[in-house]
Amino acid sequence: IILLMTLDISNVINRIIEYKPDYVGITMYTVNSKVTVELAKRIKSDFRNIYVIAGGPHPSDDYKNLLMRYPYFDFLVIGEGEITITELLNCLDSEEREKLVDIKGLAYNDESGKIVFTGIRPLVENIDGLPIPARDIVDFNVYIHKNTLLPNAVEIMGSRGCTHRCIFCSFQKKWRGRSANEIIKEMKYLITKYPQTQSFLFFDDNFSADEDRVVDLCKTIISEGLQRYMWSSLCRADQLTEKMANWMKKAGCVKIMFGVETGDTELMKTLMKKTSLEQIKQTIEMVTKKGIDAVAFFIIGTPGETVESIKVSYNFAKKLKCQSTAWGIMQVYPGTGLSRLQPCEDFVAYLYKPEVNNPCSSISACIPAYINPNLDREKMKKTYYKIYKDIALYKAITHPFFTLKKIFYSPIPAVKFLLGLIKRNK
Repeated sequence: IILLMTLDISNVINRIIEYKPDYVGITMYTVNSKVTVELAKRIKSDFRNIYVIAGGPHPSDDYKNLLMRYPYFDFLVIGEGEITITELLNCLDSEEREKLVDIKGLAYNDESGKIVFTGIRPLVENIDGLPIPARDIVDFNVYIHKNTLLPNAVEIMGSRGCTHRCIFCSFQKKWRGRSANEIIKEMKYLITKYPQTQSFLFFDDNFSADEDRVVDLCKTIISEGLQRYMWSSLCRADQLTEKMANWMKKAGCVKIMFGVETGDTELMKTLMKKTSLEQIKQTIEMVTKKGIDAVAFFIIGTPGETVESIKVSYNFAKKLKCQSTAWGIMQVYPGTGLSRLQPCEDFVAYLYKPEVNNPCSSISACIPAYINPNLDREKMKKTYYKIYKDIALYKAITHPFFTLKKIFYSPIPAVKFLLGLIKRNK
């Protein structure tokens, strides 16, 4: 298995020559689907005996297109891959290809070129039974985020899935949580193995799904003396209770991200957020009063969005008692409700050429934006840049303590952020 970070295709080919693997596994996202296809094509061209296996979000929702148009993948792993990939490798190692059809969660072309999908593999119910990431087989020091959301931060997953199904998201709907003891065990391992670790980024899609579990985790963090380590999480405003916030604060939580998306009531319904603006406003004010930094995420370009509704979102963002907001432009991913409203024949081939040499920080040229009759892509980008600058300056002025704290804890990102504001002001 070759683990790769920031390597171009030539570097990867050189690593393959060096290691001589039997299999090359690639995690594939929509944003890197083009380079993944090119890499797979090159591997199959240069190394006939190597199996190329791809998994991850993109093939899980776009496997038919990949196998039909890009015959460079021997197998695609659909959905959660831990058990599927293990069974696949065991099958290939034993040369029992006739058993491939019995492996759930697999897609491939048979000898006649016909697409075979072996069916959906049930989600892993007890995710405590899965091993933690094998960070020891890479130089993990490279992956410790020294100047990002929190200083010297390590990502950790405490749960999988989400309890909701927003129109722009393809996350698994079924939510499953790890136990407090397993999470603490992983935190202790990371602190011991990598003593430079100062904070944790909980990458759960929905950290706040289970109040009892959150409280139990926080109490365990405190009882183990780990509350001195800062951490952040992503929560739903309609799920985060005051009880949860109290324990999270005691246990070292310093930042909570909330997906707000819009300040327009009708667009909130379109997005299927199933929460109210009042809930969002009250929850963010509650966590801010407790001394936890709140970050509100917004999206421009929802179906039905207009210049007027963007102004509504901007004004709502200003009223929120949070120190910062983050803004993006609506893009369409395979497997989402939005992709059914605006189908894309081939996500891999899609390219918005004007952004290849002039990229926008909130949108990828490799992913289609939602086509809005009221706002074309260029107009949305101009609106995004203006809001990004205006709201950032407004929050910096109205929350000076937070601004100074951000500079103290993460000076490099803070300087880059300020330089970005200046650049966008030109």
